[in-house]
Amino acid sequence: MDNGEELSQAHRRSLRHDYRNLLSDAVTRKNEYMTDSGSLLLEDLERANLLFNSVDRTVEGILDSRFLILSADIGAQRAHQLRIDSAAFDALEYIEKVRLNLYAASGDNQQMLGSTPNWAAMGSIAARFSRRAPQFSCIYGPLMTEPKERRRVKPGAKRDNAALAASRQEAQIETMGESDVKRQENQTTKLVKTVHKILTQVGPVNLLQLVINPASFSQSVENIFYVSFLIRDGKAFIDDQSGQPMIEACEPPQQDDYQSGLTKKQLIFSLDQSTWQQIIEVFAIEESIIPTRASKLDASGLSQISSQVPR
Repeated sequence: MDNGEELSQAHRRSLRHDYRNLLSDAVTRKNEYMTDSGSLLLEDLERANLLFNSVDRTVEGILDSRFLILSADIGAQRAHQLRIDSAAFDALEYIEKVRLNLYAASGDNQQMLGSTPNWAAMGSIAARFSRRAPQFSCIYGPLMTEPKERRRVKPGAKRDNAALAASRQEAQIETMGESDVKRQENQTTKLVKTVHKILTQVGPVNLLQLVINPASFSQSVENIFYVSFLIRDGKAFIDDQSGQPMIEACEPPQQDDYQSGLTKKQLIFSLDQSTWQQIIEVFAIEESIIPTRASKLDASGLSQISSQVPR
């Protein structure tokens, strides 16, 4: 190792030693920094600036950054201790001086007219107290903003548009409702007639074997719905004297029959999927007496209630 390298290493050791002493003094005199007028902190900052002129390696740069962070924390704590309502710091006076530097003498008029602020002048003033460029983290918002023009909407126009949209929607709902109900009534009537025709052809049959569709639980429920119309209108009757619910087609009763003592009975028929599966297994139903109807799909791909007449 030559003399130049030894001198360089000795200089770096001395520089690191001075930085460590500076950091130790700063930690020890932290309370003094807080109570002092600020001259003590400025002296240590001058020491750090002199040492920084000799920094050319990462190790010494890390020591300098530690002191910079420590001094910044002390400065922030001193700023928090400032009494805004005292004569030490007048916020209104500070803002007024900033506006004078941004907009020259007539700050109010220039700002109202939308003049561009002179940020270069403010930057030159701030540069006197800092040797480094400020980071972007200190900027919390845009420097310039353009006021947005608010569109004025007449109150009457908004209410008229809302009323017109509501009336159109109501008319559309009413039209669709009437057409759907009429179409559904026609389809239900056709299906009831079809079921009556099938019941007339097969003769007496077990009710469950008639309505249960082993391929579709939903159509089994629909079949019960259609058979209920035949029972209501007296075009079919159920006989359970044998212990099984046997259904058979018949002629609708006349008024004389009711006067002779004939009465109607209405029962609630409940069916869930587990019961539907048990009926299929117990009665060994492999094919539906009422033919399976083609199901419709809506726009989302879900199956709707089938309403087509079986072929």
